[in-house]
This record gives sequence, C-alpha cells and structure tokens, in this order.
Amino acid sequence: MQTIPDISVIIPIYNVGLYLPRCLESVQRQTFKNIEIICINDGSTDNSAEILQQYAATDERIKIITQANKGLAAARNIGIENAGGKYIFFLDSDDYLHPQALDILYRAAKVNNAPIVVGESYCRLQRENPNTCVYNIKKLKPKLYKNPLKDLLRKRLVSAVTWNKLYKAEIIKNRRFIEGILYEDWPFTTCLFSDIDFFVGVKMPLYIYDNTTSSIIRSSWNIKKIKDYMTGIRYVSEYFSTTEKQKQWRLVQRRRISVSIKMVLSKISKSKENISELEKFFKQEYLNLRQNHIISFRQLTLKSKFRLMRLFWHQR
Repeated sequence: MQTIPDISVIIPIYNVGLYLPRCLESVQRQTFKNIEIICINDGSTDNSAEILQQYAATDERIKIITQANKGLAAARNIGIENAGGKYIFFLDSDDYLHPQALDILYRAAKVNNAPIVVGESYCRLQRENPNTCVYNIKKLKPKLYKNPLKDLLRKRLVSAVTWNKLYKAEIIKNRRFIEGILYEDWPFTTCLFSDIDFFVGVKMPLYIYDNTTSSIIRSSWNIKKIKDYMTGIRYVSEYFSTTEKQKQWRLVQRRRISVSIKMVLSKISKSKENISELEKFFKQEYLNLRQNHIISFRQLTLKSKFRLMRLFWHQR
C-alpha cells in the first residue's frame, strides 16, 4: 500500500536550469524523508525539463507536471490540486532549503497542531554557507501567535510571502492564487491568515532566498505591475466584504492597503522611464479605489499623502 506523504513540496519551474539542481538537491537532502516533490514545468524553454527528468529517474518522490506557460500562480494552483500530502510547502525554484527545514517545520506543526508554521528566511547575499549550521531539534521552542491577521500585518514580524511557511493541506486545498498577476502572494496570505485562529513561528533561518538571480519582480516598474497590485487590492477588498469580516477589513485597510499604496507610489517615484504614463494610470486607479471605498486619503501615510498631492498637481 502506498504511503501518504506527510509533506507535499510544490516547486513551480520556468527557465531556471542554472539554479534548479541546487533547489532539487536541497529538497532531496532533507532529514525529513516522507515527502513528495511536485515539480510544475511551466512551459520552460531552456534545459529545465531535461534536468527534471534526470532527477526524477533516481528519486521516485519527484512528480513532474508539464503545462504551457501560465505563470507562477497557475503553477502553484496546479501543485495544490495534485498535492497528496498532509501538509504543503511552497519552494521557488531559484531558492533552496536548509537540510533540516522540513523536519523542524513539521515537528513544530505536529506538537502544536498548528494550521501554519512560519520559518525564518535569509538572503544569500547577507549570509554565505547557510547550510553549515546544525540545529538541535530537541530544543525547538516554537512561538505561538494568537492574532494571525494582526501579526501578519505587523511590520517585519511575519512576511506575506508564501514560501517560508508550512500549511496544513486541509486549510488551503480549496484556495487558489489569483492567476495572471504578479504579487499573488500577499492577497493569498492576507485572506488565509484572517481565517485561522493561531499559527506558530520558528526562530530559525530555514529558507534561503537567493536575490542574486534575475527576477521580473525586481525589474523596472510598469503599468502591468500597477494593474496587478490593484487586482490584488480589489480581491482582498471583496474577500473582506462580508459583515463578519468588517472589523478585520478596517485593520487590513490601515496596515495592508495603505502600505500597498505607499509601495506603488514609491516604485513610481523611482522609475527611470515612462513616469508620466505611470502616474496618469495610477491616478485613475487610486480614484477608483476611493470611489469604491477601498481606501481613503486619511488612511494613507504622510509620505503617501505628499506624493499623491504632488502627483495630482503634476497631472492637472
């Protein structure tokens, strides 16, 4: 009889042949072994498909799903649909894991019966040789957080990214990322954290985020990025539109939506090209948000208010 995996590791893959072996090997070397590795080849045109086949030939835990290029969110959604594990973990294919990452997160989840366990991550540029430390799991002391949404929205406490967290499969099997947009993480986690009673955190750097790789997220700002962020804002607004979520919505407006507006304005101000076009597009988007009572001027930070007033003056 086939054993049910404890953890499904979902890895979306698109043209990352240079980094994919490191990613896959970091999962294969996990001290926690009862896992399945779901690799979604999202229409790669480089050698990623060949690399996947090579690793799958020697590791039956690796399952390959091939599809036309639909984007990161769609790839993650396919991964969720095909995940058979009791828990789910998302790993970006240009990043990698500490050897004990899944072991530590799983133990913390089981001991606390936690719906989500949040681990720490660190940037490869900040710390080299990240896999050399060995953690004493017996001394593991996860911290309990009893106000999930509030704690998520507190600055620097819990990141809204998807990839440094272990999830009980039952809480996300019926959820999906917004397909076709960038920045799909924060709407997903914001809505999810509003529906759980608690989560636990582990103060151990377990996920290595490699910002030496190229990324469309870190590329120059453009209208699509503004549009995608606004799509996320509207999605979250709709999710919190029910009567029972009104109190949470006020918190989200103050600590997530206003911060999102601040971030977009900051990116526009630092843009090196098409700034007038970006300002004009954002101005109309902002007015639509105000008209639909998703954000108000008074909820914005002082810097955002200043930038908005300057933007409206320029666009007169």
